[in-house]
Amino acid sequence: MIDLRPSPDQQQVIDSIGGYLRRAFPVERFQPGKAPETTERNAWRELAQQGFFGLAAPEEVGGAGFSVIEEMLAQREMARTLLSPSVLAAGLAAHVAHAAGLNDLAAAIVAGERHVAFGSEIDPLGAGPVLDGILHLIDSQAGDLIVVMTAGGPILFERDELTEPAPIAGMDETLALHRAEARSLRALAQAPELRSRSTLLCAAALLGTAEAARDLAVKHAGIREQFGKPIGAFQAVAHHCADMELRARAARAQTAFAAIALADGRTDAAFNVSAAALVSSDAAIRNATMAIRVLGAMGFTAECALHLYLKRSHLYELLAGGSRVHCADLLRHDGASIRAAD
Repeated sequence: MIDLRPSPDQQQVIDSIGGYLRRAFPVERFQPGKAPETTERNAWRELAQQGFFGLAAPEEVGGAGFSVIEEMLAQREMARTLLSPSVLAAGLAAHVAHAAGLNDLAAAIVAGERHVAFGSEIDPLGAGPVLDGILHLIDSQAGDLIVVMTAGGPILFERDELTEPAPIAGMDETLALHRAEARSLRALAQAPELRSRSTLLCAAALLGTAEAARDLAVKHAGIREQFGKPIGAFQAVAHHCADMELRARAARAQTAFAAIALADGRTDAAFNVSAAALVSSDAAIRNATMAIRVLGAMGFTAECALHLYLKRSHLYELLAGGSRVHCADLLRHDGASIRAAD
């Protein structure tokens, strides 16, 4: 039997990272009309000193050398406090650079000397040495490195190699969004072997989002009163909270198992990672949606952070490749297993 619970050492990682994030980046920092006092970009070096960009990077590039399991648990905690996806992008970029033999670049990323942001394909970039396509850039600025999670694995390149990015409106007002084009762009590094790892980390972010939305809903249901009792005492609310917990548990179990499978090099690792992405995205989107309803009129206001959890859920689902891609992956892997059994 596989124990999916964190070990004492892993729990220490969770408590350390979670405690720091709740102090440094409280969810309450996102108040309408008020700029956060501390942003991820101006605290980038501090995040590097805390080890956020090199938790699972090898020691030769300044990383801590933990496994993908600890990296998954850390990403789960980051998503619970709505930390910018750029922090995940930096950790992934360090892996891509190291896999390509660019150890100096990997070390600079781990040390916080280079900023990194995600790009999302509008038109596919392709998988060759020369890339062409259209991208959305998420929370990026000039001089950043951009990591794009493509069907062929993550790709890393310089933002300044793109056409001049044009700002556009996005759903999540806490993340700047730009549109840019790659024209005969040569990537710094490509790492097809990291596709499953990058997908797993997005699944972990979706898991953290699902759990955070559940916690907000359950907390509100315990203190908000109607007819002289907390609304959580009414079955109509209690059943929805129970469903949120079941979805979060399923996502946690599948994501933990996928991380173990990937760390152990199991042949079914890619299958389980795709399953984790599907289960976690479903849990995150449905939990955030239901949490907004549980909070009633308050849940629909900009002052409540639940709308951000819903928006981040859709973003991480997109970065992970989308449900359609992972459904196809599951069918392909399942078909291969059936043929092997025959």
